Amino acid sequence: MLTNNFKLFFEEKEMEDVKKLLNKLPTSHKKMIHGFKFKYTGNNTLNGDKKHVGVIYDKKIEIAAPWNYSREFTTLHEIAHLVWSHKLTPKLKKEWVKLLKSTKKEMNKKEISKSSLNQDAEEIFAMSYANYYSKHKILTYNHPKWMDFIKEKVPD
Repeated sequence: MLTNNFKLFFEEKEMEDVKKLLNKLPTSHKKMIHGFKFKYTGNNTLNGDKKHVGVIYDKKIEIAAPWNYSREFTTLHEIAHLVWSHKLTPKLKKEWVKLLKSTKKEMNKKEISKSSLNQDAEEIFAMSYANYYSKHKILTYNHPKWMDFIKEKVPD
């Protein structure tokens, strides 16, 4: 009985934290994920999937407890994939790709984490979006022009 109450306490606390997180997002982004269930696991990667720390399927977002990123960051990253798919027009995606091409070299010179920037445009967008809304920023994805794009170009 005590174990069930303890588990329930953590699940309720997680949902409280998710609500706080969602309040940071633009209204239309919150509406886009309305009705989604959030499931958090205690592993470094998803159960049965050693390559991923988050996934969206049906109306569920599942998040692991990765070593390098907070759950807040990982949750925002997964939401960003929905934003990429449903909010960014082909024109905005091209603009993002152009922006990356003009700024990645500069970020690589900083040698913060070159290998992290060897991802496709959508992944770097998701990391930058998560960074924009996260309480604790990650230097690798904190280029001022990337943050400006999220702030000014991503439709609300």
